[in-house]
Amino acid sequence: MGQKKIKIYLGALFLLPMTLSLMASITVPAGFEELVTGQKLFLDVSLLGQSVGIFEANVNFETIQFSNPSEVLKALNLPIKSDDVRYQELLKKLSSPLPRHGDLSCSSNNNAPGCGYIKSKDIDLIYDENESKINVFVDPLILPVSNGKELYFSPTTQTESAFIHQQMLNVVGDKDYKSLSLQGSGALGLLTDGYIGFDWSLASYSSSGVDSKNINVDDAYYRYSLGKRHYVQAGRMDSRDLSSNLGGNINFTMLPLGAISGARVGTSLSYLNQAEAGKGSPITVLLSTKSRVDAYRGNQLLGTFYLPNGSNNLDTSNFPTGSYQVTLKIYEDNNLVRTEDQPFTRSGGIGDGTVQWFLQVGQTAKRQLFSSGDSGDDDSADPPTHQVVQTGFKAPLPQNFVATVGIAKVASDSYAEGGLEWDHTFATGFIDGNLSIQGNYFYGNDGSHGNVQQISYNDGFSLSFYRNDAHASTCSGDSVDDYVDIGCYTSMTANFAVPIGGWTASLAWTYNETARVSDYYDTSVPFEDNMIRNTQNNSTSNTYQISLNRSDSFSGLMISTRVGGYKRVSGDGNDDDNGIYIGFTLTRNNNTDRAQPQTNSSLSADYRTSKTGDDQLLYTASKNWDWGENNNRELGIDLGGTNTDYVNGSVHGKTDGQYGDASITLSDSYDNQENKHNTSVSGTWNSSFAIARSGIYWGPGGSGMPSAAVAVKIADGVDDDDQDAKVNVSVGGGGFAEMASGSKALFPISGFNMSQVSVEESELARGGSTAVITSGSGKQNLFMLPGKLKVREVKMESHYTFAGRMFSHEGKPLPYGVVLNASMYASTADGSFTAEMNKKADALYLLSQHQIYQCKVNVKAKRDVIRFVGDTTCEITTLASLPEELQSVAQLHGLHDKNADNNIAANMSEGK
Repeated sequence: MGQKKIKIYLGALFLLPMTLSLMASITVPAGFEELVTGQKLFLDVSLLGQSVGIFEANVNFETIQFSNPSEVLKALNLPIKSDDVRYQELLKKLSSPLPRHGDLSCSSNNNAPGCGYIKSKDIDLIYDENESKINVFVDPLILPVSNGKELYFSPTTQTESAFIHQQMLNVVGDKDYKSLSLQGSGALGLLTDGYIGFDWSLASYSSSGVDSKNINVDDAYYRYSLGKRHYVQAGRMDSRDLSSNLGGNINFTMLPLGAISGARVGTSLSYLNQAEAGKGSPITVLLSTKSRVDAYRGNQLLGTFYLPNGSNNLDTSNFPTGSYQVTLKIYEDNNLVRTEDQPFTRSGGIGDGTVQWFLQVGQTAKRQLFSSGDSGDDDSADPPTHQVVQTGFKAPLPQNFVATVGIAKVASDSYAEGGLEWDHTFATGFIDGNLSIQGNYFYGNDGSHGNVQQISYNDGFSLSFYRNDAHASTCSGDSVDDYVDIGCYTSMTANFAVPIGGWTASLAWTYNETARVSDYYDTSVPFEDNMIRNTQNNSTSNTYQISLNRSDSFSGLMISTRVGGYKRVSGDGNDDDNGIYIGFTLTRNNNTDRAQPQTNSSLSADYRTSKTGDDQLLYTASKNWDWGENNNRELGIDLGGTNTDYVNGSVHGKTDGQYGDASITLSDSYDNQENKHNTSVSGTWNSSFAIARSGIYWGPGGSGMPSAAVAVKIADGVDDDDQDAKVNVSVGGGGFAEMASGSKALFPISGFNMSQVSVEESELARGGSTAVITSGSGKQNLFMLPGKLKVREVKMESHYTFAGRMFSHEGKPLPYGVVLNASMYASTADGSFTAEMNKKADALYLLSQHQIYQCKVNVKAKRDVIRFVGDTTCEITTLASLPEELQSVAQLHGLHDKNADNNIAANMSEGK
């Protein structure tokens, strides 16, 4: 057998020169010239397995040449600037014909080992003819780092600095009260790794002859990233960023960290890839073939992985925290072939496992920039200004401990707070849940002190305890400076929840003790914590509560049932109370196709009785309609009441669009006892805009924090009147929009957060046409700083499909016609045809049997994207009478009917 193969190969080698000479003398048959010279195709281009868009290219037997190589290179989003020498070298090669390397395509050789890959020194490609795809390969030294695997994200390149602002308007009013509030958040990109950020608000209200207007500025600062782990910041700023990833996620419970005007420097977790950081130490397994790997911690199965041959890292993001041994069981064809043990360590809640810190200096600052009118409070005197120095550290310790230490000097007083956290997951038989413990202690040399403890355990049930004990320097009045006032109160809360026979049972206990009244309201803590500071002077209370909740589903109907009771005991007995309640809610969702509204109906009733109040029966019925491509429009109605005393109703509507998200509610309440109505109206509008070198953009609202944004621009079509199709644009965290030719839209996204922009052709027909994206489609991951704008330019065409039969003036069918002004067509012997065009047409130009015809289009019916023209009579015309762009097409076809050789339908009918 081997000798026979050798003889065949030698024979083929001997005949090769003769074959080449013979091929050179063969003339390419008429109609097949483009197979040699090349044909224009739209191909899906991918880098690192991610599509960057669809681009036009000339494809022949050996090479591929892009029609617009600069757009292709731009879409690859490589981390090199356009004026870089390496960038120009890549553009030069991409502008020339590139080898197809189709033999390396996995779909062409049954997924042979090593397929679908080229080790490139600059830029190369593999053309997958079966899928109409091109996979691009670039020198690994200039490849963008994978944003899915690196520990720290890399900012997206090819962005521009911009002024990006978000604003939210709220209005509400009735006959006695009117209120307007406007909140804004802005970011201006300044230098590559810096931005100016600010937050502001305006409030105006009028009630009972009292008018008030206030303008507040919460933040106004410049921030610059020193690499990916450090930053410097200067201006007016509060402590909100310190307790987030922007400032290292350092939390204090009582340390005075109010707003200051000054400077701050420290570490940051803003670039950290949380998914990768949470995976712990790597676990690597080498496999000789495709295998199943089961990972165990003792007898606890941590995960099952199906992996290919080679070296593989397990995804340990869901593994419990701690240090322990992981046993790997490797199965081939479901047969256990070997077992191996590997050590594993994963710390909890400390980001990248390094020490986080900050240091800030400056002076205390007030929020209020302007105030007029009478707010009802005596705030005419400005609060005193103090010099401050504040610093804090958060460090990981062995055995999953985390320590936090902070020091603050305000004027001549000093304060310190220390905390310790511990998180541990048990895996020993009966106890196999997660335990979290946290404790903080605060002390000031002015006599203030306090402590906080928090414990939680989850193991199929949940158990938690929280205690907060605070004592300011004096608890006999309100003379304490608001900046350092921690209040005078003690609060404790314990909760226990466990599932029992389909029900969830909950027990809760709350204890509150307040030593004095304080007018201080801290916007950085929950409302309930502020209420504790403002309850009755020297008051105590104990509250006990028990509840049972259950949810069931029957044929699409959700039933939620609840029952419970409570008892409150106050120190002086004046607020003692107890009561019970029972209620239910019925909910039904009607999920239809996207073309029809989705409805939600609900009915609920609750009966409540208490020692100090009258029995109450509260009832509510509501219905909502949601529709739109992304449920971006809503209309709802609500009706309800309390006993027979009060009846209320409301109608609300909401719409999300390119120019913002708006909602309005009209409500009315009727008091049956006093026989009067109370009508009110409220509305919101949330939007954003961006100003950049590339233009001005408007879009929906964002997160309310200084943000980045994506701008999508759809190029104008060949004929604006013809471009009625739309494309779908979605941005993770930024919204969704249907965009037409010539439009542009803005999508705000959170800064320092991974997001993704996706541009796809709509599945729905618009105006009897479908959208075909010729440039700019696909998905792209984005990671941007606030004040940065990514512009995505998209080119699209509206495609129309015509179907019918062609007849000559004498009534004879025109067989196998070539539709000259169609991008794609098919025709048969009886004159039937289908033709796809990229613009609406008043006439079709047909080449049949050596003759050119003009066929007037008269659409008789439409179904989805197909326009039926029925039987159409065609008139003979001349080459000179054709539109100029079609004359060359007709000449290419030689003005003779060669379609019988090329037309697929003709070949099938004649058995060729």
